[in-house]
Amino acid sequence: MKSKIIFFTGLIITTILGYMIMLPGCVKFDDDDDEQETYFLIKVDSIDLADTITTSDTLYISFYGTIGTNNCYSFYQFYAETVMDTINVEVWGVLAPGENCDSGLVYLDGEQLNIINFDEGTYFVHVKQPDGSLLTDSLSVIPVRR
Repeated sequence: MKSKIIFFTGLIITTILGYMIMLPGCVKFDDDDDEQETYFLIKVDSIDLADTITTSDTLYISFYGTIGTNNCYSFYQFYAETVMDTINVEVWGVLAPGENCDSGLVYLDGEQLNIINFDEGTYFVHVKQPDGSLLTDSLSVIPVRR
């Protein structure tokens, strides 16, 4: 009698485990309907920056261009790095799809990047464009006069 109880208990546990393993494969999750955010490089039309700053100043670079064609597009972030005398900048946007995307152009509208800690010298600003080209500008960094 004890062996029958053990057998049926094992059979029930095995059946339950089998259903638990098989069940997720039978359930359809609606992940395909949930659109993911899409990140992209923004085409920058122009930048505005000072021609000359001192080594103690902050460099302010303002960016202009079109981000997207409706309000589901927005500015995401800057990716900037200084390598020797070159400031490489990427301007990233994000498309967060939704049902309430009002039409109308969305602009960078002077979105600002601030950079500090410069040594004396001439620096080149390279803004990477979506097509791989660069928008370029330059500035001089002079020592602080005391």
